[in-house]
Amino acid sequence: MEEKTYGAALQELEEIVTKLEQGSIPLEESMALFTKANELALYCKSCLEKAEATIVQLNQDGTEADFLE
Repeated sequence: MEEKTYGAALQELEEIVTKLEQGSIPLEESMALFTKANELALYCKSCLEKAEATIVQLNQDGTEADFLE
């Protein structure tokens, strides 16, 4: 997969999901889009995991912080 920003990959993934949910595309195209969506989802997950690892590493005491509070 070409190098993308997280935002660009997520936007493309959302567009594919919208197309798939409409259900009006041929099976072959649906399968190709599903494959691409899976690749994008894995890429986004990887980006998030890298960001989380960086945040944990930057945390002064080395523990994970709950950023949702």
